[in-house]
Amino acid sequence: MPDAQQKRKLPPSLEKDFGLKAMELLFTITPEHTQIRIGEQLEREMLKHDEQQAQLMGFVARLQERLLAPLVFVLCLAGGMLAIYFPERQFTPEKIISMTLSGVLLAVVWWFFSGRLLRRLRARLAASHAKPRAPLRGTNQRLIEAKLRINLKSVEGAYRLLLDDQGFSLVNAKGAKGGLAWGKIVRLKETPDFYSVACAESDRKDKAYHIPKRSDVMDAEQYQQGLALFLSRVPASAVLTPAS
Repeated sequence: MPDAQQKRKLPPSLEKDFGLKAMELLFTITPEHTQIRIGEQLEREMLKHDEQQAQLMGFVARLQERLLAPLVFVLCLAGGMLAIYFPERQFTPEKIISMTLSGVLLAVVWWFFSGRLLRRLRARLAASHAKPRAPLRGTNQRLIEAKLRINLKSVEGAYRLLLDDQGFSLVNAKGAKGGLAWGKIVRLKETPDFYSVACAESDRKDKAYHIPKRSDVMDAEQYQQGLALFLSRVPASAVLTPAS
């Protein structure tokens, strides 16, 4: 399959016609297109999800490492104090002395014997973090896929792609219109089924205009000529991402 750079070379007649009148291309974003794009985007979103999960688990692990020792000590101390305070629920001089002595005794015991306890607790926490969480990942994948499907199905339908000297316009069946001036295009991406272009702002938001490589509503040769014209006007400085 010739790449986008090769398709930028146009016959002189087509280049001449382009300067005289606009060209119109017709295509439809179908459910099949939606399914293809879901597959492409789902893989990227799951990679992002896994990275975020890894960062979160790393943060939790570091937090547990810092707080484990003081938390266990405080729990032991609080448990001893409550055991002395109940069941009478009154502070007496004897209870205060007992609490003080128990606190000192706990501190001494903790100083000499806490290392072994903490090593065991940390080993259990590490084993817990290392356990696979396939069910949770599967649930998140289904949620992400459902969100992608809602967003992508909303753009299904018939489109008109209008090309002229200034740029391109994309109009859907409901009359909603978008487009870019040629000089604002900074990203050109090619996949097996689409060409996608974006300006700097859209590229930062990971958004783009998607143009199918084939049309089911107009002559295939005319559509390919129009695509060649479209690609020829994309600035050479636009970053090209080839088909995977």
